[in-house]
Amino acid sequence: MSLVRLGVAVDDFGLGPKRGLRQAAHLGYGAVELDATRGDVDPTALSQTGVRHLRKLVEGLGLELATLGGQLGGSGLADPATVDERIDRTRRVLELAARLRVPVVTTHLGPVPDDPNDRRRQSIIEAVQHLGEHADRTDTFLAVQAAHSAPTVLRDLLDEIDCPMIRVCYDPGGLLQFGHDPVTGAGDLADYVVASHLRDATPATSTSAGHEVRMGTGQVNFLACLAALEQGDYVGPQIVRRTDAADPIADIAAAKQYLDNLLR
Repeated sequence: MSLVRLGVAVDDFGLGPKRGLRQAAHLGYGAVELDATRGDVDPTALSQTGVRHLRKLVEGLGLELATLGGQLGGSGLADPATVDERIDRTRRVLELAARLRVPVVTTHLGPVPDDPNDRRRQSIIEAVQHLGEHADRTDTFLAVQAAHSAPTVLRDLLDEIDCPMIRVCYDPGGLLQFGHDPVTGAGDLADYVVASHLRDATPATSTSAGHEVRMGTGQVNFLACLAALEQGDYVGPQIVRRTDAADPIADIAAAKQYLDNLLR
């Protein structure tokens, strides 16, 4: 396996952007994702001077600002009642990514219905087509996640949309939580992956829901997942996520050590 570049979603530390960036550098991560939907990195809060200062801070710490997080939570782009507002907010994140020279924005679609006549599916298609035009104008990939849905369903949806700037953020932990094989999923989505989030997880059972866990304590086969991504020619960073932890700094530090040992 070729050299794997490890990164981290800075906001998962719970420290704010500046302290989080310094914590990422302290732990030895090389790439970072910043949440651009709230706080100091929200497009409505970050002036051009702020953009310059942020880029200078990231570069001064020896980090690569690899992705911006545009996850808006809830039902993603699947709810016709909120889709216009979500399109507008995502459009602003794409514009900020262009100003920061960040190549990828990650976001969630929400559950993708199988039925081609489902109103929610049509809402998703129309929203993503609109965002694809804006992604093309800003020369920024919009990498979508749809862990609720089978990878083949997401692939078929993107085949139908047929926009070169709409791609996939691979999330093996998310896939496993919703009963999908993350290794097979990497192969199904190979032509579309431009970003990757690494989370460990347990799958759902007949009596309990799947959930995210500390790296190395779940059932994600990271070596097999990374090998499948490499076979699909993905060469970008692997962004560690820890979205549900009592002590996220300790868990993210442990994830770095676990992955370093695994990849030796």
